[in-house]
Amino acid sequence: METKENKKIGVWMDQRQAFLVTCENKQASLKEKIESPIESMVRYPGETDSKTKMKSNYAASNNEYKTHNIQQEQLKKYISILKGKLDGYDEILIFGPGVFKNQFLKHISTDKGFSSVKVNTLDADKMTSNQLLTFVKNHFS
Repeated sequence: METKENKKIGVWMDQRQAFLVTCENKQASLKEKIESPIESMVRYPGETDSKTKMKSNYAASNNEYKTHNIQQEQLKKYISILKGKLDGYDEILIFGPGVFKNQFLKHISTDKGFSSVKVNTLDADKMTSNQLLTFVKNHFS
């Protein structure tokens, strides 16, 4: 009787981009690079640090709340894109610098679609494409 090999994927991620690396038959290959929709700083023409455009004039405003909401919506969109790309895999390795990988893990651990998926997270610095492939291959072998 033949056993079905689990579909495995490694995801190096930070808030700017993600690299998807599949692992089949003990061989890793770069599947896709995903650019994040998160914009770090958006300024409209004529807008300064403490001013925002109000109709035809510029007025002092605390637009921190608005900026935070925009960033949160962009973050939700990025997480949704990544979750869609990982659908159908049996094992997922999430690695990268910073805390974004932990935020992403929290989101997929509460998603019922990922309840039967084995997920691991590891800290890792920025890597070249060859280092990514080797890292994922070594983890799954």
